[in-house]
Amino acid sequence: MTTMTTMTSLVRRLLVLLPLLALGLATRTVAAPLVLAIGESPLFAPLQLAAQEGYFAAEGLDVRVQPCINGRRCLKHLTDGEAQVATAADTPMVFALHAGHRFDIVATFGSSSRDTMLVARADRGIRTPADLAGKRIGVVRGTSAHYFTNVFLLVNGVSRDKASLVFIDANRGAEPLLRGEVDAAALYRPVGPQAAQQLGANAQVLATLRPYTVMVNLVAQPGLNQDTLLRLLKAVQRSITLLNSQPAQAHARLAALWKLDAKAAAALLEGYEFRLSLDQTLLSTLEAESRWAVREGLADSPVAPDYLELMRTEPLRALDPRAMTLVK
Repeated sequence: MTTMTTMTSLVRRLLVLLPLLALGLATRTVAAPLVLAIGESPLFAPLQLAAQEGYFAAEGLDVRVQPCINGRRCLKHLTDGEAQVATAADTPMVFALHAGHRFDIVATFGSSSRDTMLVARADRGIRTPADLAGKRIGVVRGTSAHYFTNVFLLVNGVSRDKASLVFIDANRGAEPLLRGEVDAAALYRPVGPQAAQQLGANAQVLATLRPYTVMVNLVAQPGLNQDTLLRLLKAVQRSITLLNSQPAQAHARLAALWKLDAKAAAALLEGYEFRLSLDQTLLSTLEAESRWAVREGLADSPVAPDYLELMRTEPLRALDPRAMTLVK
């Protein structure tokens, strides 16, 4: 009798515990979404379009997009552990790596020599690049606009110690220039064109013969699953194909996202080249920016990272071997 009672008690306990155990197992098998930090500027259009059109989901990925004001902020989401993948231009990558952070460089997906513009105030006596001597130039520290300014001054013969760089907050947009807190500013799209328009006749957009070409990249936390990265690249490649082969359709989709008309969206994308690659140009750009950051005393560490070692070549090679021209 005692044995029978004990057996009955055990059976009852199992009947209670089994559903709870099954629930626990089910909970553990539900994967968290992949957090993808995507910059809000038009330079990151392929990733924005892929999210908008559901291309990530079509590749079997559960992605949560974390919008960010620029690539530097996106990269910080990744290095802070808040995102697994991020979009970033070359310059923020250099600063983050010199600060001791580590991530895999998966692919370049776009480039432009026309993304950043140097907008000056005519009422400060600025008509040509030479007039920047003795003036205050606003830049967002550690961004592509920061390095653009360095290249701009160099190729136009303006000594770096003759111009004063003033670090401005990206969240303020063109406000420091519009309010006269700086005499000129290096601004990327869409802020640059907006600033020129708002200044009207007082705007002086300075031209240069040898501009800096910014390269935007997909970076990931070290060791992220290769199948996940390959699926991400497939989704991005699909949006790049749409941008390049059916621009009117792509511009219309992005216009809806940016709350603009299609013509304005097309204007923002003018001068951008979108394609997946990993090549020597990226490597040489990162190395040149490293030397600049160390020389200017901007880098946290004077030791340059091994950029070649950080290139995660396998996913792109699996997608399209022709896009992988990096020698590694």
